Amino acid sequence: MKRPNSLAMRIMIGQVVVIAVGAATLAATAVFLAPRLFAYRFAQTGETDSHVRDHAQQAFEDSFVLAIAFGVIASIVGAGLLSWLLTRRISEPIEHLAQAAEAVAAGDYNVTIPHDTFARELDALSNSFDDMAVQLAATETSRRQLLADLAHELRTPAATLEAHIDGMEDGIVTASAENYAVMRQQVARLRRLTNDIRTLTEVEAHALDLHPQPTRVSASIDDACRAAGRRFAAKGVLLTSTHCTNDATVDVDPDRIQQVMANLLENALRHTPADGLVSVTCATSSDGSATISVSDNGDGIAPEQLEAVFERFHRGDTARRSDGAGSGLGLTIARGIVNDHGGTLTAVSDGEGYGSQFLLRLP
Repeated sequence: MKRPNSLAMRIMIGQVVVIAVGAATLAATAVFLAPRLFAYRFAQTGETDSHVRDHAQQAFEDSFVLAIAFGVIASIVGAGLLSWLLTRRISEPIEHLAQAAEAVAAGDYNVTIPHDTFARELDALSNSFDDMAVQLAATETSRRQLLADLAHELRTPAATLEAHIDGMEDGIVTASAENYAVMRQQVARLRRLTNDIRTLTEVEAHALDLHPQPTRVSASIDDACRAAGRRFAAKGVLLTSTHCTNDATVDVDPDRIQQVMANLLENALRHTPADGLVSVTCATSSDGSATISVSDNGDGIAPEQLEAVFERFHRGDTARRSDGAGSGLGLTIARGIVNDHGGTLTAVSDGEGYGSQFLLRLP
């Protein structure tokens, strides 16, 4: 409560200084100007009786002093009341703001500040603080979810590595090429997860280092399909591609768009069974934009999951099975990269078991 009193005192002192300056001005007027002005005006009346003149001058001086004294006292009392009222109206929202700030600092983001219409500036400050608290709450929720998801993702490869190492130490697991391959696979999974987390951090902070340049869409499709071809062949999934009707050129970072295409193809491969089909097509619009479609006849996506698939570490329904090869961040990273290019990435599906389609639009 010291701050409101201090504020009241400062307001009161400021008003007293103003009043004192005014009173000093009035006093100087009463001492130096008023007598001369009275004598000049009295002389114009033609009255020569000194007794009358002295009596009138005394009456004038007494009334003038009383008026000044009453005015100063009334001003001081009014200033005190006004200072108290202003301090109370100003200090209350400031005190609420201070309490809310302490609560947020302690980790309680579910705080709101009562709005005060007395001062629009304070009301705007309250609104801004409430918005900040909501954003901090969302960030904290996201952070906790990320930590939980990371723990889940790290648990499987770490447990696999630990089991193989313990087994080798106990002589239960042999140091065979097959077991080493399993361990290398888990290490590669951990490395991929680490790289994806770093990229995701840059994406969510909009800190990607983009180097846009004119890029042929057909060339990007060809490069992505060529890079993924061997993995598709190993699983027995047919990968086809079709060029744009007119070879469109878009201003993008070719390396980042290749990363997006690789993530989309990897996602399609993971959710398409052997002997399945994944097709990549391209279409252009009159405004110069290009839309790349990556379609598969695999698991499909439930309608309520079409947006959720872009969330970090999304766990879909049983139809969206996972072999553990991905980090769970591919689609999240892909959408973030596309958004930073001013494009869109959406998912389309008729439901589980009917395949899915991802539409990548580049301006």
